[in-house]
Amino acid sequence: MVTVVRAVDALADEVVKMNIKEVFGIPGGQIMPLFDAFYGKDTKIFLFRHEQGAIHAADAYGRITRRPGIVMVTSGPGATNLATGLANAMMDSSPLVALTGQVPTSVFGRDAFQETDIIGLSMPIVKHTFMVKKPDDLVPAFKAAYRIATDGRPGPVLVDLPRDVQLSEVKGECSGSINVNYKGVPEPDIGLVAYAVKLLMDAERPVMLVGGGVCWSNATEEVLAIAETLWMPIVTTLPGKNCVPNNHPLFMGPAGMHGRVEADAALINSDLVLAIGTRFSDRTVGDFKEFQRGRRIIHIDIDKSEIGKNVKPSVGIIGDAKVALRMMLELIPKAAVKNEAFVNWLRSIKESYEKFREQDNMPGFAPWKVLKVIREVTPPHAITATSVGSHQMWSELHWDVYVPGTFITSAGLGTMGFGLPAALGAKVAKPNVPVIDIDGDGSFQMTMQNLALVREYNLPIIVVIFDNSTLMLVRHWQMLLYSRRIIGVDFQANPDFIKIAEAYGIDGVRPSNYDELRSSVARAIRSNEPLVVDVTIDRERDLVLPWVQPGKWLTEVTLPDGFKVDLRYGGGHE
Repeated sequence: MVTVVRAVDALADEVVKMNIKEVFGIPGGQIMPLFDAFYGKDTKIFLFRHEQGAIHAADAYGRITRRPGIVMVTSGPGATNLATGLANAMMDSSPLVALTGQVPTSVFGRDAFQETDIIGLSMPIVKHTFMVKKPDDLVPAFKAAYRIATDGRPGPVLVDLPRDVQLSEVKGECSGSINVNYKGVPEPDIGLVAYAVKLLMDAERPVMLVGGGVCWSNATEEVLAIAETLWMPIVTTLPGKNCVPNNHPLFMGPAGMHGRVEADAALINSDLVLAIGTRFSDRTVGDFKEFQRGRRIIHIDIDKSEIGKNVKPSVGIIGDAKVALRMMLELIPKAAVKNEAFVNWLRSIKESYEKFREQDNMPGFAPWKVLKVIREVTPPHAITATSVGSHQMWSELHWDVYVPGTFITSAGLGTMGFGLPAALGAKVAKPNVPVIDIDGDGSFQMTMQNLALVREYNLPIIVVIFDNSTLMLVRHWQMLLYSRRIIGVDFQANPDFIKIAEAYGIDGVRPSNYDELRSSVARAIRSNEPLVVDVTIDRERDLVLPWVQPGKWLTEVTLPDGFKVDLRYGGGHE
């Protein structure tokens, strides 16, 4: 006997069968049938307080589990509130599937209540979209979306579900079929790989540029093997910082606008750059023409559209980074010539800058030292999320990632409000791992209502707020680029974040010194309890330096007062 069920019941059964245990979202009229289908099912729905929070949580969940996070919302404002999160996931190559309710097909195009063309709106900011018009296509569309999200370069996929389609009956499992041409991953061209190795062996000062694609290809081991064989300095993009242990002797840190001095010096003086899983963002490269001048470039990427888009390489290799690097390792001589002098010079810059930084005896909290103190009491495998602003750039410069895959940030879109919901999504993915959100008072206030989930679902995260009563990164630009004409960035009446924490049943602390900061964070980690830490930062003092103006080459860096360095190879510093 053939069982007849609602299409949404067939979908919910398929979700359970696929072992998808967690879903994020907010219900509403046009998605209620799907929520109803999960009643009594093993899949847990996490009710957020704003759709932006739900999709950021799904984004982070996908980054941690390497499986698409699932977000479910209703039509109209529910769907449009996902736009920022979809664009964020697209820019950072995060796998997720967004299921949006839609008005019944009978009223399409009639301006029905909460009707919005979410397909048209989202097309430029997702990998793929599905408008399901046949009940039998509902399950196949979801399965295809789930696969597309991780097919090749990861990214978000949206599935729009009209209410009448959800409620229509199907016979057992939906029997429809969806024709999708999956891209897969091409095998790297061995001829191009061999040519790349030749260029590497001919270079005197090769440098490796690691992007976020190294994480997705799980190529950390191969990156370190090549770097150690050639004794090649490793610099990273902001997302690439998450892909190699930051305490490795060849790690020079992130490069670019808010890069480390030694990392920028490595790129400036390189005669070859081996770039892996990166799109050569303007934030990393600055001046594309200068970056290409006088150096060979090898670009390995899974997405062929990235090869030559921003920077024209000497050789472009399309394929999985792990596979391509293994092929290179087979061809590189084991006794390759190593340029230890170049690495030692870069290290001397690093040591000189850190010595300079340690001389900071100004009263109050220095952002870099706040991060250092918290890092000292945080387990190496703990997951750290950040929002966007000066706190993010301080974290780029001074937060050490010891275990690849444990640093989550909004790198491409730069989404304020990302940190808190991302931390919640990470905690859902890894409930037994400590999770910290490094936030700013501006970013935190954009999604802070999602603190409600901490007690409701027992998600004990630690939130550290850099509280300087301003949008500090914008203020930084106003000070340096707009002759200190400060407008529209300073908060005259910030809320009491400790009282806000208490309103959600969370302990809060406003430390007066580094010892209090250290002990409060250590205690929260030890007891597995949530905590909100409000750290007062001086907005007049703490600009994020070093800094390179937008569009400028890395040599045009603004350094902290009192620190001088000659970025030409062999140059001195003080």
